[in-house]
Amino acid sequence: MMTTMKMNGLEYRLKRSNRKSMGISIERDGAVIVKVPHQAELNNIEKFIYEKKIWIHQKLAKKKVLNREKPNREFVNGQGFLYLGKSYRLKFFDNAGIKSGKLPKAAPLRLWRGYFELAESERAIARERFISWYKKQINKQLKARMSRYDKRIGVTVKDIRILDLGHRWASCGRNGIINFNWRTIMAPIWVFDYILVHEMVHLIEHTHSDRFWHLVARVMPDYKEHASWLNENGADLDL
Repeated sequence: MMTTMKMNGLEYRLKRSNRKSMGISIERDGAVIVKVPHQAELNNIEKFIYEKKIWIHQKLAKKKVLNREKPNREFVNGQGFLYLGKSYRLKFFDNAGIKSGKLPKAAPLRLWRGYFELAESERAIARERFISWYKKQINKQLKARMSRYDKRIGVTVKDIRILDLGHRWASCGRNGIINFNWRTIMAPIWVFDYILVHEMVHLIEHTHSDRFWHLVARVMPDYKEHASWLNENGADLDL
C-alpha cells in the first residue's frame, strides 16, 4: 500500500515494507516512489529525500524529455503498428464474402505478408482487436522463451498474467506469478527478453539491490543496452 506525500513541492508515493534500507525509483510516468522500512520515521525519510533531490530532479527532467512525444496512431489504411520492434502497415479488407460464407473464415486481425490485415467490420473496435492480438503473441513468445532463462536463473514461473499495467512494463506478483504489460510485445525481442529476465530475477531478489543487478548481468551481460533502449523508446510502445 502506498501513501501520497508532498515535500517542498515534490509529490511522491511512500511505500513501507520489510526492506532494510531506503530507496527511490522514478516510474515511466514520472511518479516518484520512495521505499522505506516499516519502522522508518518521517523526519529521516524527508532527510533522505532532501539528500537525493538533485538526482530526483535530474531523472524527472530526463523522463519529461523522453516521453514528450506520444504516438498518434490512427486506425486507417497505411498506418504503421509495432510488433517486436518492427512497424507493419495496417490494411483493411472487405469481409462481406467471409460473413456470407462464400469465402473461408479469416481472423479479424492478422499479420500477413508484411501487413496487419483487419476486417472492415472491426474498424470500430480496432484498438481492442490489436490488444487482443498482442496478448496472444505474448503468450506464444513466453512459451518459447521462458525455458531459455528459468534454469539459468533458478526460478519457476507458475503463471503469467497479461494486463494493462499503464506505465509499468511488468511486475512480480506473489507465489511465482509475473504480470506483463501487453505493450511489451511491441518492443524488439531482445528488449522483451530483458523485461522477462528482470521480473524472473525479482522472484529471487525483490529490490533493485547490487545482488539483483548481478543476477541479471549473469544471465544477460548487455542488459544495460536493453534498459537504455526501453527508457529512450518506451513512449512509442502504445496505441
